[in-house]
Amino acid sequence: MSPSAAPRIPSSFRTVLHQLTTATPKERKLTVGLDIGSTSVKVVALGAPKGWGKRPIIGQNLVPLSSEQDNGIPEAVKSAIGTLKLPSRPVNLSVSGPWVIMRVVEMPPMKPAELRQALPFEAQRYLPFNVEDVMLDAAPLGPSETNKVWVLVVACKKELIERRVDWIKRAGYEPALIDVDALALANAFLAPGADSTPHTGLRAVMNVGAQLTNLVVLKDQMPYLVRDVPWGGDKMLRHIADQMGKEAQGVGQDLQQGTVGEEMRNALRITCEGLATELQLSFDYVENRFGRQPEAVYVTGGLSQSGPFLEALKSHMSQPVSPWTPRSGLSGQFAIAYGLALRSD
Repeated sequence: MSPSAAPRIPSSFRTVLHQLTTATPKERKLTVGLDIGSTSVKVVALGAPKGWGKRPIIGQNLVPLSSEQDNGIPEAVKSAIGTLKLPSRPVNLSVSGPWVIMRVVEMPPMKPAELRQALPFEAQRYLPFNVEDVMLDAAPLGPSETNKVWVLVVACKKELIERRVDWIKRAGYEPALIDVDALALANAFLAPGADSTPHTGLRAVMNVGAQLTNLVVLKDQMPYLVRDVPWGGDKMLRHIADQMGKEAQGVGQDLQQGTVGEEMRNALRITCEGLATELQLSFDYVENRFGRQPEAVYVTGGLSQSGPFLEALKSHMSQPVSPWTPRSGLSGQFAIAYGLALRSD
């Protein structure tokens, strides 16, 4: 469905969770996933598979964003997609950040129509803004131990969606559907043949972006915690730079190149404690709700390519921590865009 008109946006938004909680394969054509981050625009285009194998990567591209942000985003989008010379104009995009609220809650079993009717009253308990200003979605995850049902509730402020739709249209493209970054991450992680990661048990998947870390805790193939953690690469680089009296840009280059001395390792270890604390709070919450903590942590995103960063994070975590990429030929920077490109309805 196209979100070109405001009344139709909620309908396409509802398909986000439906796709994640149903596994009925459908014929796929060319799809384009567009990840608009705070420092760059990433795009991945996938073609139709032969049989039910992996979908071929038609193209991928990353375009840095200037400091002008909103004014420069449509041009960056146009450049990122236009370079691939695709015959398709519709693109899949996503939202994240403080205006996107995601909660797993217990609700009585009810029919889909009843759930839609009850959703505004349930969501208002968790929203820091008026329910009339958001678009709501929900998907049942499974029965709880109290004869109720676990339900994933997602709310996104309308203003955020309208702004992103405007960027896409100004770039000359059409939004096909709207997802949530963390759910696109889960979609990429759970894709058939995505990697050699296990698809059973309780696992945490995190995408370290520039401003936020998208976190999903999966129980088998269902998301039982979905959260945007307010720690990202930019914040960590600034903390390290402040400790060392250096420029953040130079620190970032050293981390990517692996030229890290003992002083930087110590600063990185101290800085990662903040991110690890937020992760542990989330894992404690999962344990209180579902009886146990995640058994493993998989890390993707730009910083996941840095060995020193992974070492520093591991020093604070009790779970095994492993880097993860969506598939061969795609770095962790493209995890969200790849998850979006996998969506075809």
